[in-house]
Amino acid sequence: MTEINEQEIAGDFSMYFGPAHPGSGNFSIKVEMRGERVLKATADPGYLHRGFEKLMEYREPMQNAVLSDRVCVLEPLQWNLVHAEAVDYLMDYEVPERAKYIRVILAELSRIQSHFIWYAAMSLGTGFMTGFNIAIGYRDYILDVLNLITGGRVYPAGYICPGGVRKDLPEKAENKILELLPKIEYMRKFALKQNPAWLARFKEIGTLTKEEAIKFGAVGPILRGCGVESDVRRDDPYEIYDELEFDVPVMDEGDAYARFTVGMQEIEESMKIITQSIDRLPKGEVKTPNLKPIVQFQKAEGEIYIRNELSRGEGAFYMVATGQKTPYRVKIRGPSFTHMIPILEHLLTDVAYADVPAIYWSMYQCPADVDR
Repeated sequence: MTEINEQEIAGDFSMYFGPAHPGSGNFSIKVEMRGERVLKATADPGYLHRGFEKLMEYREPMQNAVLSDRVCVLEPLQWNLVHAEAVDYLMDYEVPERAKYIRVILAELSRIQSHFIWYAAMSLGTGFMTGFNIAIGYRDYILDVLNLITGGRVYPAGYICPGGVRKDLPEKAENKILELLPKIEYMRKFALKQNPAWLARFKEIGTLTKEEAIKFGAVGPILRGCGVESDVRRDDPYEIYDELEFDVPVMDEGDAYARFTVGMQEIEESMKIITQSIDRLPKGEVKTPNLKPIVQFQKAEGEIYIRNELSRGEGAFYMVATGQKTPYRVKIRGPSFTHMIPILEHLLTDVAYADVPAIYWSMYQCPADVDR
């Protein structure tokens, strides 16, 4: 019998991962295959383009506060915050201390629920439905509190706005947040349990070295999962972060499991930040007195680049004011663009096709941020 050459039989072919299941729903990867091995991957974004940068150049600051929710639906309050800080600088606003504390509390709650979504997506993408259902269920507890405070479960309608926040915390909101923390800790510990199937799917998969992470420009949990201790909240503090005590979790392995573990450890640090902020929450106003953003923005001239530590890493706004009622130029720098194009394409080279979902979801992407 003639010996069969399996490589010749398999041949080379291409196929898509996404934009439908098992992808994110609005981001696709074209993979070149040989048998069950991925030879090359090419990112194909653009399914969700909304043009926020240009839209913001035709709208006033308070209108853009609401638009900033949509930059990434998974972490809207954090995008509220970095946009508000850019406008605060250009308008020379002195944000009240109470508003700064409230901003930080809500940004950290937003970070935690976003990390729960990350765990849910990784679970769903690799067939662990129990993890998905539990994470989404526990995220709902957080959304209930956000709804109480902002009036919106998912979209807070620009609650963190130029000059402070739209309204003060409702009665007993602090107690409800503190009552929420044990539930968050339970969910965090559940996610970190040593599930053999979870370890098999993520450990030593999609490994990114420290040198590669730095070269590609990785940020957030992706960078910290490679052993780089970098966090804007500590390295370039904003709001009240320089007054708070928290650690920056780091792991050296650089694989999918390390990235996920760093994210779960960050939840513990966020709870520390929330507890300290509530304990120190001062009395007073929650927005700049005599807030007149339209009039004042017409007097604003200059440019600013503001960066924050979002759930997925460093995010930033570049804004130019030229004495008009709307910004002359807005440029948004999100973490997902770098993670989902050059880094993901690099990691999806010579890997088993069965590992694509684990690597893909471990990158903690937000396609909405890519198509801003």
